[in-house]
Amino acid sequence: MNAPMTISCCPQNEDQLRRIVISLKEAGLFNSYEEQAHGENILLLVHTQTFEERELVRRILRTAGVSELIYGEGAAA
Repeated sequence: MNAPMTISCCPQNEDQLRRIVISLKEAGLFNSYEEQAHGENILLLVHTQTFEERELVRRILRTAGVSELIYGEGAAA
């Protein structure tokens, strides 16, 4: 069943964040992500609608070196 899900992570630095954002845009997920500042850290949230989008986002984040992903139900996109 396809249900909205948010996948979040805290990139380690600006370079990693930039690589992730470029990959998301190249994958066609232009309006599916948002960045939130939390002190000195950036929280990146990616809103997905389908299993395929979730798998694509997981692959992008893993390729960029993100080791910890946070999953949440629903999407505010």
